[in-house]
Amino acid sequence: MDEDEDYEELVRILAPFRAMHIETGPVVLSDEYVKMIEEVEAAPENQSGADKTWIEESEREFLEYFARVREDNPD
Repeated sequence: MDEDEDYEELVRILAPFRAMHIETGPVVLSDEYVKMIEEVEAAPENQSGADKTWIEESEREFLEYFARVREDNPD
């Protein structure tokens, strides 16, 4: 079976699931969960003006890593 046939089979298998109507509604968060969110948001490192250069460094390292992986595995 080639890739196109694999894809078509996958689309066929998933079709009934894509047609399903799934009820969704508002997400209800527990008081405990909301309290944990508030604690994280209140942390000094999450305040406006806090040093967040580590995010840029992490993203750069992430992109460099996956660029190397792609070079080693072109497919």
